[in-house]
Amino acid sequence: MASALFERGINVQPILYPAVPEKSARLRFFVSCEHSEIQIRQTVAALAEELGQL
Repeated sequence: MASALFERGINVQPILYPAVPEKSARLRFFVSCEHSEIQIRQTVAALAEELGQL
């Protein structure tokens, strides 16, 4: 998922085992006040699209 989002211009870091329990990987988004509402909405839409393709 992190790779697919990166290809779309979204830099998100995966959190993988052993940092989290096996099969419990997570995505770490770094959001700041420098991000616009449009960027956040586009990221949420891209994430939804990528999840729909799983």
